Amino acid sequence: MNTDFRIALISDDPYLLGLLKGYCHAHHYKIFETAVNIESINAIAQMQPNIIILAVDQVQGQALKIIVKLIREISLNHQIPVCYLRDMNNDSRLEEGIACWVDTVLDSPLDVNQLDHYLLHKFKQHHHFIQEKRSRSRRVTHDRRLLMLEVTGNNQLSNNTLKNGNADYFIVEPFQIDQRSKCVFFNGKSLNLTRKEFDLFELLAKDVDRVFMTDEIISHIWPENNRVTKSDLYQYMHLLRKKIEHDPNNPQWILTVKGFGYKLNIPAPGILENEDSDSLLKAITIYG
Repeated sequence: MNTDFRIALISDDPYLLGLLKGYCHAHHYKIFETAVNIESINAIAQMQPNIIILAVDQVQGQALKIIVKLIREISLNHQIPVCYLRDMNNDSRLEEGIACWVDTVLDSPLDVNQLDHYLLHKFKQHHHFIQEKRSRSRRVTHDRRLLMLEVTGNNQLSNNTLKNGNADYFIVEPFQIDQRSKCVFFNGKSLNLTRKEFDLFELLAKDVDRVFMTDEIISHIWPENNRVTKSDLYQYMHLLRKKIEHDPNNPQWILTVKGFGYKLNIPAPGILENEDSDSLLKAITIYG
């Protein structure tokens, strides 16, 4: 069973997209943005969303009729419910026609509390399953964190992997990475990273001597989303640095190699004892 809850948004409203991105991030949902045109809407079925949110205030006349007809066919053929955001300033018969076949109608501008209430009741069984899964995951993560703290208290650890032979853990001092529970520890203390932040740090930590290109990182973190831009990566990198760095504006661990990408800065043992750290870092890379 696919445990990801997926929302497809058909709209050209950037405010609505931003609002739903924040809502989905808070609830660990996936959101797919679809422009209001025939080609984009035809691709919805491949996304396999649990629900379609439809907001077409900017489209009028014959084009709107064609688009609405197409969405209805997709909804019926693939059994995907549609949540329609109604423009209260538009009382056209066409909008009344849409309201007759969609699963629910919410007023625009969207109230996320109303949306949340609808989704929890509409997909009660799905959310119950997810909640149970997350509860089990939290219990397992808690147990694994306790184990990790015990393990990292042992001074007989190698630089790259734990000597207990567990491939789910590896160490890049002073960081410890638990791949199964998706946790990163800094000197034994959890950094409480989100899933995307963990994926980003894990990628950099697997090859600390390598500069990862920006496009390469985007492809790795968002393999199914071709709409992600460098600005999205910059935002996640900023959030990650806030949790890792003492001074996010003057990073010590995650360095920017201008014109290329990013690297995790793990100096060789003792090297900074014999050299001036600031001048050495400037000689190795330019960072921001």
